[in-house]
Amino acid sequence: MDLAITDTLALTMADDRLGILEDATIAADDGEIAFVGPTSEFEGDADRTIDGTGRVTLPGLVNVHTHTDLTLLRGGAQDVPEIEWMNRTLGPLSAAMDHEDRVAGARLGVLEALQSGVTTVGEYTQDARRIVGTAHEPLGARVVAAETINAVDDAAADLGPDQPYPLDDKRGRAGLERNEDLFDAYADHDRISCLYGPQALDMVPPALLAEIRDRAADRDRGIHMHVAQGEREQRQIEARYGSDETTVSVLEDLDIVSDRLLAAHLHGATQEERRRLAEAGVRMAANPSSIAAIDGITPPTVEYREHGGVAGVGTDQAPGPGGHDFLRELRTTALLAKTKRTDPTAFPAWAALRVGTIEGARTLGIGDRVGSLEQGKRADLVVCDLEHPSVAPIVSQPLHTAVPNLVYGASGELVETVVVDGEVVLEDATLQTADEHEILETATERATAVFERASDNWQSADSVLVDRVANGWL
Repeated sequence: MDLAITDTLALTMADDRLGILEDATIAADDGEIAFVGPTSEFEGDADRTIDGTGRVTLPGLVNVHTHTDLTLLRGGAQDVPEIEWMNRTLGPLSAAMDHEDRVAGARLGVLEALQSGVTTVGEYTQDARRIVGTAHEPLGARVVAAETINAVDDAAADLGPDQPYPLDDKRGRAGLERNEDLFDAYADHDRISCLYGPQALDMVPPALLAEIRDRAADRDRGIHMHVAQGEREQRQIEARYGSDETTVSVLEDLDIVSDRLLAAHLHGATQEERRRLAEAGVRMAANPSSIAAIDGITPPTVEYREHGGVAGVGTDQAPGPGGHDFLRELRTTALLAKTKRTDPTAFPAWAALRVGTIEGARTLGIGDRVGSLEQGKRADLVVCDLEHPSVAPIVSQPLHTAVPNLVYGASGELVETVVVDGEVVLEDATLQTADEHEILETATERATAVFERASDNWQSADSVLVDRVANGWL
């Protein structure tokens, strides 16, 4: 036996509840969970033992949708109208990044994710093979990666929101081939799996989307795509396909709506469209902090689950919601759901923990491997300190207050130990697989240079932030 966590409160997610076990031991051997049960019944002899007294152990958290490379631009694109966010604030900054900048951002994003208890990252990025190989893989995270397939020509930067983006089929196909290289590179990897990543309906020609659909069906692969993500996209769809069309209606016509599709966002879809998507088996990646910050909207996470759909939670990108602290994201998800419904019982703490673990794993299509503490699954788990001031005191009678306190009080500060595939990647809240100081120092140096290079274009884009700077607010 390689590792045992003993005398811990465990939230196993092994049934349709939380699978609460007191005084439990979870043991791992050769990357698999070998034992889950009362400490009194554990007879193994582990090479390494972690005392779980005063701690809670749960499956590693699953962040289903994120662009970690953009972490380098944290703070550069907040507090602007939705119609300005992509092209007038984020765009000039991201255009100034090179590959090494993106690597530095991804390493910082993965560090933040791991330190908040995330073991699986649903990564969506450009040049995914190199990003994953230099950030996620060496830092020890599990990842479900998608390559950005985007055919938008550079000339789109000069167009208004109601002018259809010019699409370059050659550019789109180059992205598809990079995606195929990603599949080939990680075909037999234990911790890395892949999806196709067409960016959005307004950014990929329909013929190329149809080809991706056919490849996904022929090769038994999934598709990770931004779907119905707000006013800007809907105006583009109407301009290209007609005023009576929506993202969902066009995707249905293209026969892309199926259980192969992982749809990020969906706040721009109607309730009826979301019902149809859920019934078709489409999985939803909700990004509450991001969509609140960029669109001023609460994603329909509760509604989608009520339709019977599978949903997970993602942090999206740092220049928007602020970062990748997943425990903080679960709190935001729960609280925004309550205000959206004007119902304090909406999306309770126990639902948030399920969505952050086993349902997130199912959203990424890996629920058979991770997401719950069960014998035979991969040993991905997180140990959190229950004696931290933000969640203490913890009692177990007449209820387990660890459940609401984790969701409503916790942040990444509680995370002590993170195990991925049986390997300890975070111990005593310190990353074991890389130098944290070097990651932070490199990110700061590169961000400083990127913002400097982008300064003139950022100014000329004339977003509302330019005026805020001129008036001394930023």
